[in-house]
Amino acid sequence: MCPISPDARSVRTRNRLRGAVLDLLRTRSWEDITVADVVAHTQCSRSTFYAHYDDRDALLADAFLGAMDIVPATGKGHCLAFVPGLFEHLDRHRVLAEPYLVQGHGGPMVPALRERIHVHVRERLDATMPNLVDAQRAELAATVGGAIWACMLWWLEDGHDVTPADAAQSLVALLGPGLARMSQG
Repeated sequence: MCPISPDARSVRTRNRLRGAVLDLLRTRSWEDITVADVVAHTQCSRSTFYAHYDDRDALLADAFLGAMDIVPATGKGHCLAFVPGLFEHLDRHRVLAEPYLVQGHGGPMVPALRERIHVHVRERLDATMPNLVDAQRAELAATVGGAIWACMLWWLEDGHDVTPADAAQSLVALLGPGLARMSQG
C-alpha cells in the first residue's frame, strides 16, 4: 500500500473508498467486485484509487482492519477474554457483518478473521496451559476457535433476540469449565 498521508482530503478519500467496498459487499460477492466498480461507486478516478491502494485486496484489508482489531493479535489473560468485545462489535456492525460473514460476501477477509481467532486462542493456550502437549493445545485451539466461529455465525443468522452480552456470556459459560479442567490437567 502507498504511504498514508495525514492530509484530511486523503483521509476522506480512503474513507469513501472503504465505504464503497463495504457497500458493494452487502449485495455482491468479493469475486464480483472490481476496482472499476469501487471507483464508480465513489465517483473517483482509477488513479485516485491507485494513489491510495495497490489493489482491491489492499482496500478490502484496510476496510476490515476494525473487525480484525477486535481479536487481539496477542494478549494476556484468558483465551476467551475477547469474546464479549467481539459480539459487541458485531452487534454495532451487524448490518455489515451479516452479509460478509453469514452470506460469505467478505472474500479473503472471512478466512483471515477466522484464522485470527484461531491464532489468538492458540497463543493464549500456549501461554496458559504449558502442561498440555503441543498436539493437545493445537486440538483444543481448533475446537475453541471453531466453537467461537460457529456461535458467532449462529448469533448473526438466527440469534436476533439474544443480546450480544448474553451470547458471549453463554459461549464463555459453555467453554470456560472445560478449559479450566484442561488447564489443571
